[in-house]
Amino acid sequence: MDLHQQREQELLEHLQKDYKLHKKIVDTLRYEDDPKKQEKLNRDIEDLNITIKERENQLSKLDNEKRQKEKEAIAREMPSVTFDELDVVTKFILGMQPAAPETNFSLTDITQKISKNHLTQEVHSLITMGMGKVKDVGRFIEHSAILRPEFPEKLTAGFLMEYQKLLNKGITGDDLFESLRQFSCGNSSNFRKAAAGLAVLSYLFEKCEVFER
Repeated sequence: MDLHQQREQELLEHLQKDYKLHKKIVDTLRYEDDPKKQEKLNRDIEDLNITIKERENQLSKLDNEKRQKEKEAIAREMPSVTFDELDVVTKFILGMQPAAPETNFSLTDITQKISKNHLTQEVHSLITMGMGKVKDVGRFIEHSAILRPEFPEKLTAGFLMEYQKLLNKGITGDDLFESLRQFSCGNSSNFRKAAAGLAVLSYLFEKCEVFER
């Protein structure tokens, strides 16, 4: 565990304790009749709210720093993605869902689709990065389909299953894209595999196979 992960873990642990303490004080206040004790409890709640907010801000900052570092690492690895990496990540995805969905290759302008799915500039830049490899992904899928005709449909099915599962949990927008990005590489910490997964996700995004058209 590096220093960044250690600090993140410490903040999460402190926040869990803060949330429990906050609930305990609020519950105590609910049944307290003494005005002086009520005042003291209210001050404690205010102080704790400030502490919680500070910790949440620190955690958010760490998360943003982590995502930026991952993005930079993926950008460095993207040009090196080959059929080997694409084969690794797609094998994982194909194993998630054997059923083939109905396909629809009607295209929608990328900018319009990003807006319709409430995605920010941060995701736009990731998609742009992945788009640099979509031709290679297309060739890989065509090559794979020669030996396995069901390959394109099964690949799409794996993503659609995960997409729907995330939607059912109430995950949308950038968080939805980030979850699918991690899914696309099997949550691998290998940045070249992450780059390959992003390339596949960007390909399906462009083809309107995943996300709202």
